[in-house]
Amino acid sequence: MKLNDFYKFFYSKWEKSPEAVADGYSIIMQTPGDLPFFLKIALDVCAKQNSEHLVETIVVPDSQLKRGFTELVKTWSKDYSVSPVRVAKFQPLEMLLNRYHRNPFNNCWHQLIRGIEASRTNYCLLHDVDLFLLEPDLLKKHYESCVEKQVACMGVSEVWDPWFKENGVDHIVATWELMFDVNWAKSFEPWEHRAHYELALGELHSFDMMLWTQYQTQPNRITRHEKEWGFVHFNHVTSTYRRFQQHKAPYEDSYFRLLLMRLLINAYDPSDWAYDIPSLEYLCQGVTDPSHRVTYLQEETRLHYPEFRTKLQQLIESPILDDQQATTLSQGITAFDRVYGYAKNQFVPFGALISAA
Repeated sequence: MKLNDFYKFFYSKWEKSPEAVADGYSIIMQTPGDLPFFLKIALDVCAKQNSEHLVETIVVPDSQLKRGFTELVKTWSKDYSVSPVRVAKFQPLEMLLNRYHRNPFNNCWHQLIRGIEASRTNYCLLHDVDLFLLEPDLLKKHYESCVEKQVACMGVSEVWDPWFKENGVDHIVATWELMFDVNWAKSFEPWEHRAHYELALGELHSFDMMLWTQYQTQPNRITRHEKEWGFVHFNHVTSTYRRFQQHKAPYEDSYFRLLLMRLLINAYDPSDWAYDIPSLEYLCQGVTDPSHRVTYLQEETRLHYPEFRTKLQQLIESPILDDQQATTLSQGITAFDRVYGYAKNQFVPFGALISAA
C-alpha cells in the first residue's frame, strides 16, 4: 500500500466529539515536543491577548515528544489565565509513522488533526509558535471578523505559494494564525488537509497543509485581512531545525533560524532542558570557521541578515517582552551585528568581512 493510500484509508473519518460544542474559539498550539521553549513563548504570547471569545487552548506536541514536556505544560500553564489548557497527544501509530518518515509537514498535519478532534468550539485558531502577536486585540478582532463575515477561513497573510496567484486563484490564505470553522474543516475527510499532490488546472501540483481543502472551497467563504498587522513572524523555524537534526555538519544557517532559536531559549526558558542547539558563543564562531557544526559563511546568508534583524528588532522593541527578555536578545545579537554592520546599517560584501576578521 502506498503512503497516500494508507492515509486515505485510515484518515477517512473524524472521531465523534464526546461533548457539546461551545460558541467561541480554541487555540491549537502546534508545539515541537522536544523544544519546550516554543511552548513557553506561545503561552506567554497568547496570555497577553484579549481573551474574549477564547474558550480553551489545546497544546499538541509533535512526534518528538520528550519526557518532561507534559510536566512543563502543567507548570507553565499555571500562569496562563486566559483559558484552560489541555494537551492532545498523537496516537501511538502516528508517533511511529512520523519518527520513521521524519517529515515535518506530515508531523504538522497530525497536530492539526489531533487539535481539531480535541476541540469543543465552533472555531479554531491555528497558532504558529514562531509568530509573535504584538497587538493585544488581534485574536479578538480576528475571531469577530470571521464570525461577522460568516466565512469558513479567515487568514492574516497571503498564501506563500506563488502558483495560486500565477494561475488566477486568489482566495487561498496562509495557515499561520488561520481562524477556521470546525464544521468546514470536518466537511472534508481528514487526509484531505494533509500536504499532498493533486491534479489541478491540468497539472499535478503540491498542495501544502489545508491548501487543497481551501482550493476546493468557494472563494467567497475564504478571506483575509486587507494587510498584515499586529504580529511578527519568523517562518519555518521548526522545519529548519528538523533539517538541521538530519544534516551532516556543517550546516549553513542561511536564514539565522538556529541563531534565533538560541536567542529565544536564552530569553524565555528558565528550565534546565537540554537542547541540541549550540550555544551562542559557538554559533558566533561559525561566522569564520567552516569546520563548525553551524556556519554563516555564504554570501546568500549575508543577504538574508537585514530581514531577519529587522524582525528581531520589531520583537525587541515590542511591549510583549519584559526588560530582561529584551536585554537578552539585544545583547545576544551584538556579535552578529558587528559582523554584518547592522549598527551602521551598512551591509558590506561578506567576503570583505571574513578577510578583515
